[in-house]
Amino acid sequence: MSSPPEHFLDSRPRTSGAPGTQGMRILVAGLTGQVGQGLLEACHASGDDAPSVIGLVRRRPRAAHIMGESVTQQVVGDVRSAGWGLSETDLDQLGEIDAVLNLSGATDWTASHAALDQVNVLGAVHGLDLSKALSERLGRPVPYLSASSVFVAGLSDGVVVEDLLPPNVDRTPYELSKWTAERALMARARRTDHPLALARVGGVVGNSLTARTTRRSSLYQLVSRREEDKRLRVLPAQRGARVDTLPRDVIGESLLRMLGQGRRNGFADWRSGTIAQVAAGERAPTLAALLAQLESMDTGSRYCVPRLVPASRSMLEMVTRVGTRYVRWSRQTGNRLHGLRYVTVDRVFERTRFAGLTGGWLPAVPLETILRVTFDLHEQHPTAPVANLPLGRFQ
Repeated sequence: MSSPPEHFLDSRPRTSGAPGTQGMRILVAGLTGQVGQGLLEACHASGDDAPSVIGLVRRRPRAAHIMGESVTQQVVGDVRSAGWGLSETDLDQLGEIDAVLNLSGATDWTASHAALDQVNVLGAVHGLDLSKALSERLGRPVPYLSASSVFVAGLSDGVVVEDLLPPNVDRTPYELSKWTAERALMARARRTDHPLALARVGGVVGNSLTARTTRRSSLYQLVSRREEDKRLRVLPAQRGARVDTLPRDVIGESLLRMLGQGRRNGFADWRSGTIAQVAAGERAPTLAALLAQLESMDTGSRYCVPRLVPASRSMLEMVTRVGTRYVRWSRQTGNRLHGLRYVTVDRVFERTRFAGLTGGWLPAVPLETILRVTFDLHEQHPTAPVANLPLGRFQ
């Protein structure tokens, strides 16, 4: 995905205080993905307070300019393998590790159950086993932070709590893989009292400053460009539906703050497992407000903003779940149908525990920033007034 010009202005309020991760050494899987890139961007923004990152990479080490200056070491492995594929020699070379982070994930919503489970379920469980193995080698607990998704909620509306959610037949294979991973990790952490934090990440868009992104969000996929042959002219949604998205660097900062706060209290709040929803929560805009603001900001009329059509939860389930189960769509159409689930439901993701795990800090990003990043909209600067010219020559 090409990167848009670096003319995006960040209008979100800057928070004071550092994450508190200076001197930490963290082993991270999934650095080339959207959330992983956001973590590296947050590390760069943290300066001297940033942790030292050891990146787990598949097949071969990446070039230094791709991984960034925060990555001080790379180790080849695979989250789908036991122990992430690391040998005893690899573990010896890692040295001191203060935390293990699993940011890897299969996010193609049209992928098979098997492909999703290999990464999203087995990869997550293998990461917890690795953190426990490192704990035994180092003689101290090595906490484990694993990225989940707020969309384990399926089509549940209302308030989504920061706890394990009950079974539900309406989950897609992607949602089911993340839900299964959560239950497996929490069960293991409760048996062993191992420090574990599950970060349920909401929708992810590009960097809040540069708009760089590795993939387009579900929101972008549902708003057609005017030059497209098949425009999406209507969008079924519940009344009051909210769109919960955050820029990837803000999510990265959130994870660093969770690590820093955990470090301050010896990760006591992570013992036996905890769940935090890294999301906009009650500050997430409604879909109606978002589309109206997009229409006003899209001065070049590049996008065909769809008209909202009231829909019930059962209708959304029929369109997204049944429609993808019995019909073989293209990957683009299938992902669009799945994307409906993430922007058309009236719900709020609770953030109380998230605030507690960051020392009271919560991200707040203006709607204008989200739209500029998502849709490559340029910052509009006021036109300078034209000086009054003498009219004598025209008289």
